[in-house]
Amino acid sequence: MKRDARLRRLSSEHHHALVLARELSRHGASLAPDGPVVLDLRGRFDRELEPHFRVEETILLPALRALGDHALAARIEADHSALRAHLAAAERGDAGHLGLFAERLVEHVRFEERELFPRCEAVLPGAVLDAVDGACAPRAVLAGIFVGGASTRFGGRPKGLLGAPAGGTILDGLRGHLESLSIPWVLVGRRAEYAGVAAETLDDSPAGIGPLGGLLPLLRRAGDGHALAIACDMPFVSRELIARLAGAVTEAPAIAPRRNGRWEPMFARYDARRALPLAEGRAGSGRRSVQGLLDELGASELNLSTDEQRMLDDWDTPEDMERR
Repeated sequence: MKRDARLRRLSSEHHHALVLARELSRHGASLAPDGPVVLDLRGRFDRELEPHFRVEETILLPALRALGDHALAARIEADHSALRAHLAAAERGDAGHLGLFAERLVEHVRFEERELFPRCEAVLPGAVLDAVDGACAPRAVLAGIFVGGASTRFGGRPKGLLGAPAGGTILDGLRGHLESLSIPWVLVGRRAEYAGVAAETLDDSPAGIGPLGGLLPLLRRAGDGHALAIACDMPFVSRELIARLAGAVTEAPAIAPRRNGRWEPMFARYDARRALPLAEGRAGSGRRSVQGLLDELGASELNLSTDEQRMLDDWDTPEDMERR
């Protein structure tokens, strides 16, 4: 069927969803919950389905509700909730939910193509459809793992190379999460201890101004894409939380969680092209606070559960390592 050009990107994502459902149906309930197919499903869900869902939940559904289409919006939200629940159940060990996931996904795609999208084309203002198109436009993501801090309270030890609770180093865990999500990454800040890490390294520029001096080269390196800033001293950050940050839908030029009323600028995503001029202006005028940069950018808040908040606990001192 002929689709409004501004919904075509969102509609084309349904093809990938149907391919995924077909693959799951072919495997059936014989899959091990910790096997590669289930693990791959989580990765594909986070990369492909979750961003699709969030475009609908943050742009399309509020606009439909404003026009009185409450039942239609509720149906889409119910489908999203059911698919998330089936995936979570499969990850807990109930492989039968993989078949239920596949069936619900096919039904959901058909409903959106036959009911949701035609209704959106008929009633939604052009500005809403433009917002959907913009949110679905492909944007490259580059992660920067910030390793250049002096680590004075750790006696100068490189915190990214500390042993993590899950095994390996904190850096090993972060790079593993990023690579499993197909997100390219670089090290930000140069320390001799990381010389053996096979990774591109960005020098602070300008040096000596704190995290802003590392953020600037990361924004420049990200070009027209998004830059993820991730501190190297957070041993509890999960793959799923990074996926949430990378895939969050917002029209703001930055998004970050808040804890205790303050931004988490070293677990944040920046629209590089839009954030860079303000960041350069602040550096040039001596305003080095990345908290202030996020305020000036009008950043969106990434809302976290209590468990997700704990994942951002960092190791600033040796005593913090007791929090395992």
